[in-house]
Amino acid sequence: MDKALWVVRDKITTKRAIDDLMADATTRGIHDVVVQVRGRGDAYYASKLEPRSETLADDGFDPLAHLVRAGAAVGVRVHAWGNVFFVWSSPEGALPKSAEHLVRRHPEWLLRPGGVKYLDPVGGSDWEGIYIDPKNGEAREHTLTVFTDIVSRYRVEGFHYDYVRYPQVTYADSSEDGAAVTALVSEGAKRLRKARPGIVISAAVFPDPDIARERVLQRWPEWARAGLVDLLCPMAYRRDTAEVARLLTKARAAAPKTRMWGGLMAYAGERALIREQVRAAEHAGCEGAILFAYDPMQRDLLDVFAAA
Repeated sequence: MDKALWVVRDKITTKRAIDDLMADATTRGIHDVVVQVRGRGDAYYASKLEPRSETLADDGFDPLAHLVRAGAAVGVRVHAWGNVFFVWSSPEGALPKSAEHLVRRHPEWLLRPGGVKYLDPVGGSDWEGIYIDPKNGEAREHTLTVFTDIVSRYRVEGFHYDYVRYPQVTYADSSEDGAAVTALVSEGAKRLRKARPGIVISAAVFPDPDIARERVLQRWPEWARAGLVDLLCPMAYRRDTAEVARLLTKARAAAPKTRMWGGLMAYAGERALIREQVRAAEHAGCEGAILFAYDPMQRDLLDVFAAA
């Protein structure tokens, strides 16, 4: 069974952190890492299209270049992870510092339900931050240009979509607006495969296809049937292993011919739970399991995940 790790952007800010990641993966026989290089409309790589992340030192260090080099040296495949429609959040409610950030440069691209100010957390408990409007063609074009730039310049194994959805259905004008999300995935398949033949296109998705479609307009079974993605990662983040098994079994039935890695949460200290849930993913018919998320402070969980 394949094992993979989601690696959040705060774990790749230095060479040392990336070298530790590669050592942690290879010593445990984990050969795929899905690494967040576009977190909030910003870049953890050398980009002329979007600003360098505010969390990176201004020292010219290119995390993605080092990831690709380090991965090639030890046999770890690097999948570049890009957040799609979710482009900004700030605990302080601050705007991006860079005038080049799309939130400041193109406010007309942003999703503003009911004309609300785009930094107001008015969407209720599910509000996460600022999204671009999936129906805005210019915003989609920019996003795909960014993704194509990454795969054309870096020798990545794959490209991974996250937040490829609406924040909630209440942010859409109609349930038909999901077609705009699918339009990006469809065009992305053409461009990314042309830019890097053989690339593995993957997506993190809500595990229950009905909830995905109805609540966030994410029609991933359609993407699978049309061959627009090569690998699905249903995020079955639940403590209840029976519920994880139910969700992944339902996901597997909705996309029976597409490779699937069951997405599991790394609950601190829950070693027995991780072992159970990897088994549940395998019994559900998943070809692999992917852990959210890599944390060098929780190597005990990595050990159990890798060995399960």
